[in-house]
Amino acid sequence: MDISSNALDLIQTAEGLRLNAYRDPVGIATIGYGTIAYPNGRKVEMDDSISAGEASAFLKFDCDQMAKGVADATQGAPLNQNQFDALMSFSYNLGVGALLESTLLKKLKALDFAGAADEFPNWNKGFVNGVKVVLDGLTARREKERALFLKTDAPGVPLPAPQSNAEQAVAAKGFNQGGANLLVAYDSTGAAVEILAFSDSSPLTIIAALKTYPNLAAFDFAKTGDKVPDSVRLAFSGLSQAISKAVKPPDLTKNLLVVGMEDGENPPGDDIRNMQGRLTDLGYYAGPIDAVFNLLTDRAVRQFQADYFGRSQADGKVGPITWKKLWGDFKPAKPAPGAPSSTPAPGRNYLTLTRTDAKDEFGSFILTLAYFRDGVFVSSLGVCSGQPRKQMFRKGVDSPAQSMEPLPEGKWSIGDVEWCGGKDNYEGAVWNSGLGPAKIELGYLGPGTTARAGIEMHIDWNRATAPGTAGCVGLLNVADFKTLVGWLRDTNPRTLYVDWGLGSCPAP
Repeated sequence: MDISSNALDLIQTAEGLRLNAYRDPVGIATIGYGTIAYPNGRKVEMDDSISAGEASAFLKFDCDQMAKGVADATQGAPLNQNQFDALMSFSYNLGVGALLESTLLKKLKALDFAGAADEFPNWNKGFVNGVKVVLDGLTARREKERALFLKTDAPGVPLPAPQSNAEQAVAAKGFNQGGANLLVAYDSTGAAVEILAFSDSSPLTIIAALKTYPNLAAFDFAKTGDKVPDSVRLAFSGLSQAISKAVKPPDLTKNLLVVGMEDGENPPGDDIRNMQGRLTDLGYYAGPIDAVFNLLTDRAVRQFQADYFGRSQADGKVGPITWKKLWGDFKPAKPAPGAPSSTPAPGRNYLTLTRTDAKDEFGSFILTLAYFRDGVFVSSLGVCSGQPRKQMFRKGVDSPAQSMEPLPEGKWSIGDVEWCGGKDNYEGAVWNSGLGPAKIELGYLGPGTTARAGIEMHIDWNRATAPGTAGCVGLLNVADFKTLVGWLRDTNPRTLYVDWGLGSCPAP
C-alpha cells in the first residue's frame, strides 16, 4: 500500500516544520518534518537549512521508503487506507521496529482491529531528563492516529511512489562495442532500462555511473555473445559538466601560474586575481582574492583540474589548457530540434528549458536553459532539475506533488530575482544551504493545472554534497547564475517554456 495525504497531513502537524537543522531528543541532527538523511543518503548536518518545499518532498520520500516495511509487517491483516495511514504515522514517529515488537501488531495479526486501535494510547511516553513520563504531544498524536485507524469513511487518496529508470535498475553489465564503453542497466525482470555511453575512458567514470543506481545489486562485464539492447544511449562522464564559455575571458599574460607567485611580477598582469575570482564563481575557492597564488588557491586549482581533467592531471599548475577550461570552452548549445530558433519577433523575449540525451556525473539529465531575444536564440546554459534518482519528466497535470522530479512541462512565469543578502551579493547570507544567496520564483501558467508548487530557479548551492534539487531549476554555480541575471536584465523576459517533448508545451 501507499501513504495518502491524510497521513502526510497528520505527520506534518505532529512533527512540526523546522527549516534549520536541530538536534532531536537523542542528539541526531534533524531537519524539516523529522528528516535525518537526504534522498542521496547524506546525513543531515547541523548547519543545514532547506525550503518548505524540500521539507515536504523529503518527508514523502522517507514515507515511501517506510511504506514497504509497514506493509511487510502487517502482511495478512486486510488493512483499509485509513488504517494503513495511521500505522504510517505511528511508525514514522517510533520506527518500524517498534511496530514489529508491539502488542498492537499482534492484535492486528489476530484480526482484532478494535483491540489494535486501543493499543495506540499506550505509546505516549518519552524520556525527560532520563525519566520516562507521559508527554502531552504524544498523547494527542496517538489519539489522532487511533481516530484515523477507526475511521471508516473519507479515506485519503494513495500517493504512489513511481520508480525512475535509475531506481528500477538492480543489475548492470559493462560492454565494449566498437571501441565504445557502454553500461547497460537492467530491472528485476532482466529488461534493459537504460544504456549509458561513456564519453571518456577514466575508471572513475564507471564508478560514478554505478553510483547513479541506488538499488543496484550486481555488476558484471559482458561475455562473448552478449548483445547490447537496441535502445537510446545516454552520454555519460564521471567528470564535471562542461563550462559555458565566458563572454570576455581575460588573456593569460604569463606562461604558467604556480604556487608562490603574485600578480605584478614580470610580465605584469592580474592573472592570479582573475583566476581567484573565477574559481570563486565556479564554487571552488572561498579564500581572499588577494592576487597571491597561496595554498588555498592551489587546493582550489587542483580540485578544479581533478573534476575536469581527472585526478592524474591535477598538478596545480595553470597554463593555457587549464586557463581555457577555467574560462569555459563549451559553445552554448541551441535547444533541442523543434524549439524556436531564428525567426525574428521584436519584443518577444523568453527562456526555454529542454532536455538533452546526456546525464551529468550524478545521474541527472543535463538540461538546456536557453535565452531568446526578439525570438532569436542568444545563448544557453546547462542546468539540472529534480533529484538524480527521480529523473521522470511529466506534463503539468501528471506531475505529483512532493515528487522531487524535474518541474513539469508547460508554460511558466518568471518572477523577480530575490536576494538574501542584498542585490548582487553572492558572498553574504543564503536563503538556505540548498538555494544559496539568490532565487527566482516560477509560477505554472498551463496548460491546465499542476500539483507542483514552490518551484524556483536558484544555484544548486550544495551540489558537492547533495546534487540536484527538489524540482526547481538548478544553476550549477555563481558564474552561470550571473549569466542568467544578465539575460533577465537585458530584456526582462517573463516567460519560461519547459518542453520535454511530451506535446503539452505551448509555442512561444
